[in-house]
Amino acid sequence: MVRLVITDFATKEDSEFFYIRDEFDISQNMFTYHSFKKYSVYLSKYTNDDIYSLNLLSRKYLKKNQFLIHIADGEYVILFNHKTVYSAKINQNFITDDMIKSILITKHIAMLSSGGSIDSIYYVINSKFKHAIENILKQNTKNEKQEVVAKSLGEIEELVKPLKSLDTSKSHFTKLFYITSLTTVSLWFVFMGLETFTNKIFYTEPLENLTKEIEIEKQLAKRQQIILNTNEKKYKELTDCISINEDFR
Repeated sequence: MVRLVITDFATKEDSEFFYIRDEFDISQNMFTYHSFKKYSVYLSKYTNDDIYSLNLLSRKYLKKNQFLIHIADGEYVILFNHKTVYSAKINQNFITDDMIKSILITKHIAMLSSGGSIDSIYYVINSKFKHAIENILKQNTKNEKQEVVAKSLGEIEELVKPLKSLDTSKSHFTKLFYITSLTTVSLWFVFMGLETFTNKIFYTEPLENLTKEIEIEKQLAKRQQIILNTNEKKYKELTDCISINEDFR
């Protein structure tokens, strides 16, 4: 399930308080944004919802001087110029009454902001009672000409699909780990690995070692020559002796 949350708070303390009161705890760290600054807040580990910023959603899809209503199972929020101007809790036992009260307040705020006329009010419904809430909203947001001014911004899944979810501590440290590893490997390759790699590919044996090997080869050649001369001398003596004996017979 996709859950949209308000992340545009006046202070860091307000932002943190929103996440660590009764329904949230300090079990999972995540980030929220205020005036393009990142703050650390906490989200319960028991939720499986995908968290997106309602303010970032309105910045992406709505122009200036436009309203956005966000209705969830337990809350009703109005944004104007991408900032929260009104919020209220919705009691599931009195959902119709709470909805109508919130809608009347929306119309009043919209009329004051627009100078008496309401062109359009966009809405996003993130609730299991979507169709019933949508019907209540449309019936109670008609203008003086009895025209419905409430317009759906679209389905939740499609609206949040292009947006990036707010980083959790796990994803943040995973990214940090990969960046650190890549930087370390790059620095090692530049200062040490490149030299090692070059030496292995373009290795030139020192001349001193080659000179020693040549000297050893020369000595071995001399020894072989001496042995050869000695053997030839012995062979000649033996063959001479055999020839003399044959002549004597």
